Amino acid sequence: MTDAIVDVSDEQILRALLAEEDISNRAVGQQLGVDDRRVDAVRKRVGLPPFVRGRRPSYGSWEEAFAAQSEPVEGGHRRWTGTRERRGTPVVRHRTSIQTAYRVAFRLHHGREPEGKVSQSCRIPGCVAGEHQQDRVMREAEG
Repeated sequence: MTDAIVDVSDEQILRALLAEEDISNRAVGQQLGVDDRRVDAVRKRVGLPPFVRGRRPSYGSWEEAFAAQSEPVEGGHRRWTGTRERRGTPVVRHRTSIQTAYRVAFRLHHGREPEGKVSQSCRIPGCVAGEHQQDRVMREAEG
C-alpha cells in the first residue's frame, strides 16, 4: 500500500497558522502533513512572529505592550509583529484584557478612546501607526 501524496499550498499553511493563536510550526506541519521547516518559511515570508513556547510576556502598560509587538517601517507606518486573532486582526494583551492593535494605537496617539469602528487612513495593509487610525468622529468631520 502506498501513501497518497497531498499537495498543500502555502495559503493552506497560512490559514492553519492564523486559525489558532500561538500554534507551533510542528503542530501545523503534523496537521497538514508537511515539514515544519516549510511552515516556518511561510511564517517568515508573511511576517508572522516565531512561535514561542511557554508563558507570554507580561507588560507594564498598554504602551509597552504595543511598542514591544510592533515596529516602525518606512513612510511613518508601523508593522505588527505580535499576536493575531483567528481572522488575522492584530491584538494587544495587557493583564487580563485584549484589544485590537488599531484601537490601542488610536488611543495612544490621540489621547482618547475611539468612538465607533477604527479604520486606517493610509493605504498600507495592516498598518498600526496611531496617526493612521481614524474613528467615526474623525471620518464624519472629513465627510
